[in-house]
Amino acid sequence: MTIVIISIAVALCFSVASNKATAGNTAEQLSNAGYFCVNAGPSNWLHCLRPNHFGNPTVPVKVFSEDGMEFKGTELLLRPDIYAGQPCPQDGLDMWGYNEDLDYMACHHFHTGHH
Repeated sequence: MTIVIISIAVALCFSVASNKATAGNTAEQLSNAGYFCVNAGPSNWLHCLRPNHFGNPTVPVKVFSEDGMEFKGTELLLRPDIYAGQPCPQDGLDMWGYNEDLDYMACHHFHTGHH
């Protein structure tokens, strides 16, 4: 009987953890939570970030498919004045990409195929 109760408790813990992990998993959910989301880049993916982060040395971004339903991964924006020439290995780049519109260096933390 004890093993059954422990098994149920463990299953419930995984269920609760799974539900928490899915919170904010669409661009629409993030937009509703105050994020700014915009289609950008060669694949026109939705990039979502908190608007009050602009101007910070780093800006974390969540990237979704064009329709906002599939989470692709994260991107980090870094002000060019503090960029130290490090590569962006997750995206196969020798240097981080420069986003002229935002004046930030960008590195995706997932493979985009956009070299």
